[in-house]
Amino acid sequence: MARETHRGLQLIGVLKLLKAASLFVVGVGLLSLIHRDAAEAVRRWITFFRLDAHTHLIDELIAKVAGINPQTMRRLGIGTLGYASVFAIEGVGLLLAKTWAEYMTTGVTISFLPIEVYELIGHPSAAKALVMLINVAVVIYLVLEIRRRRASEQLRAESRVY
Repeated sequence: MARETHRGLQLIGVLKLLKAASLFVVGVGLLSLIHRDAAEAVRRWITFFRLDAHTHLIDELIAKVAGINPQTMRRLGIGTLGYASVFAIEGVGLLLAKTWAEYMTTGVTISFLPIEVYELIGHPSAAKALVMLINVAVVIYLVLEIRRRRASEQLRAESRVY
């Protein structure tokens, strides 16, 4: 059981690190767009990654990016890097099997659930529903893990008394 539990924490830790890496790239990308023609830069990225530049989603992305002023771009970039840092700390802590990381990850993940519910209700999609279900499963798993560890520690403490 302990081996499976450790694997679960490792899996969550790896997922958190993947989120951190993704957000880091996005944050750096946003900051690199300050005082540049953001729409043109996005067009170059689309060409570089060989995406279909004539889809509705790409057109919407370019229109939104073109309308962002440098101050907002800076705020978005710094905020994204902040989230990347939080996810990196969670991931490393979980991979090192730190108790504080379990609590931190539980709290941070719970804090995102109201936003996810709001987004899912306002703009439902299968991807949003899946992300929310994964986050709910992570919270349930971590709460059960925290309770299991507490019970185990209490049993050890009681056995030392007798």
